[in-house]
Amino acid sequence: MTPKTKTFWERTFSTVILLSILGGAVAWDEPLGYGILIALFCNLTTIEWYRMLKGRAADRPLVLVGGLVYPWLLLLITQGVICSPQLQGAGLLSAVMLGGGGLALYSILAFARQILAMDYKGKSGQLALAGAAETILAFVYPVWLLCFAFWFCFKGCHEECHFLLWIVLVTKMSDIWAYVTGVPFGGKFITARFSPAVSPKKSWEGIIGSFIITTALGVLLGHGILASADTLFLTLFSAVIFVVAVFGDLAGSLIKRGLGVKDSGSLLPGIGGIFDLIDSPSFTVSLSLFILPVLCLIC
Repeated sequence: MTPKTKTFWERTFSTVILLSILGGAVAWDEPLGYGILIALFCNLTTIEWYRMLKGRAADRPLVLVGGLVYPWLLLLITQGVICSPQLQGAGLLSAVMLGGGGLALYSILAFARQILAMDYKGKSGQLALAGAAETILAFVYPVWLLCFAFWFCFKGCHEECHFLLWIVLVTKMSDIWAYVTGVPFGGKFITARFSPAVSPKKSWEGIIGSFIITTALGVLLGHGILASADTLFLTLFSAVIFVVAVFGDLAGSLIKRGLGVKDSGSLLPGIGGIFDLIDSPSFTVSLSLFILPVLCLIC
């Protein structure tokens, strides 16, 4: 069995397992189920970041606490446990405050702890700045960005959950079809690579082939999941998701190169860790909240 064939079957196995887990959430079809999946993915990614940052200047305890606690607080708010859903806009307001305020508090703590390390432990300014940057990045990407998914999971918002599901499926299709079309055709027509410095294996043939297939399947899937969406809206949204997903995947590769690791973990054979799985959805889900109103105006 060649390495490429082995990787293909490993990825297939991992994909089947992930789809089974997602299928369980879909079968339950409750915002709470989707919310629990989001929080668990954030927690597992946080643990991976904690391990990847070993030996670096980052504040690993703060990374661990922030990534483990923050998602569950948002889940409790969106499900009306902390804030009563009977109060008009109370849950939404609380989520907004925790979303922005949580990042602000975390950033302040990250800098404060590095400053104290300079004053009382003799840490250099260069290391302290690098530590603050790594600590904040480990929270923002992907935990804080992925937590935007909770905006689709307020208690009783079934249609919004389906929209979130569609975004994630289109995002992952972009990666899957880039691999499927890139392996047999990569370099056959265009010798230059799409991103030779960050991800040398990405080919233009894979990107172009995936763009066409992902956009087409995104429209078909959207008509099946989102009853009220029209073709133009689905086409534009699928195309935008694809572009953002590509750069989300490259951003994940850039981070791993910077940290000197091949995969964020080994939980998913052929794929890597949970961070390898949700690097692009972190981009597409969060940005969808901003491009949605724009596309609604256009369409």
